[in-house]
Amino acid sequence: MSGRQEIVQAASAPAAPVDSDLRLPRARRLSPAGYRATFDEGRAFTGRLQVLWVRKGAACRGQVGAVASKRALHLAVARNRARRLLREAYRLNRPRLQGGVDVVLVARTRIAKAKYSEVAEEFQRLCRQAGIWRDAI
Repeated sequence: MSGRQEIVQAASAPAAPVDSDLRLPRARRLSPAGYRATFDEGRAFTGRLQVLWVRKGAACRGQVGAVASKRALHLAVARNRARRLLREAYRLNRPRLQGGVDVVLVARTRIAKAKYSEVAEEFQRLCRQAGIWRDAI
């Protein structure tokens, strides 16, 4: 088999199954109305890399949203990376958060040069400060 055929076969091979518990399904993402409600009714907790907006209440369904503005991060690449880092920090720590809490994560300028470990550490600190972190799962 030639090298080209091997590459084509490798590219068409089925992807490894993804654990559904680790994905961030559409039902977990905030709608535009959810963003507005969280900003209007929620509380903000500010860190160096991000701002955590939290809304608690009966109407909350445990959803998340990530925001990165052009004002804070001028390049689209930087905005996309910032949103990815914020969503990943939420996704991996979701089991440790209280249920029934909507969260909006807003990227700040310094996140452009931050590593994932710094973003995740600050996310955990802000969640503790907001009172939505559970130490025992």
